[in-house]
Amino acid sequence: LLIAISFIAVIAIAIGIDRILDQYEEATVAWVSVHVMALAIVAVVWRLGVYRNGSRLSKLGLIPMGRPSLRTAIMTVLALGASLGFTVVYATLVGLVDADFLSPPDVPSEIVFPGVAALFTFQALAVVTPITEEIFFRGFVFPGLVHRLGVGRAILASAVLFSAFHLSLGVLVPVIVTGLLLGWLYYRTGSLWPSILVHAGQNALAVAIEVYWG
Repeated sequence: LLIAISFIAVIAIAIGIDRILDQYEEATVAWVSVHVMALAIVAVVWRLGVYRNGSRLSKLGLIPMGRPSLRTAIMTVLALGASLGFTVVYATLVGLVDADFLSPPDVPSEIVFPGVAALFTFQALAVVTPITEEIFFRGFVFPGLVHRLGVGRAILASAVLFSAFHLSLGVLVPVIVTGLLLGWLYYRTGSLWPSILVHAGQNALAVAIEVYWG
């Protein structure tokens, strides 16, 4: 609920920026919105998950990064491949039945900064977004649901919430599947970093396609 309420602040800031700027306003709005939402997520997770319960960051899966085991590396690659593969198959099937409203949207060119400044877009969408969303949905929401729903249903519920967070009908099914894979990966590895890497890889690829081939 608190995260949903924070959307109001994001919208208000976006409207203000849009009225002030004359150039690259949509890219700037997107960049600022990502960081405002990131701050809101971190604040909620810290206040309700870490500070309130006296927990350590390791409870969120943010254990020290070390050299991953071969098993973890293989699962991470498989999860990324499965997520991308399903998205491609889903988009193809939707295209075959002419259901364009269900087609996953591309990254809008308007939210990507031009030239070298595209690095800011990568930083927002392929670094900040994966880290904060994984902290919230896998590190915070999923463990909070496990005790009530069990592991399987908690992974499913967190994946559905993760999909709803994107506010797009076209990514509803692909993001649920990605959420299931990310939840499974987090549960099997006990670390949030593999899920963050998969999430970052998928977002980075989407941005790169728009920057270099869009």
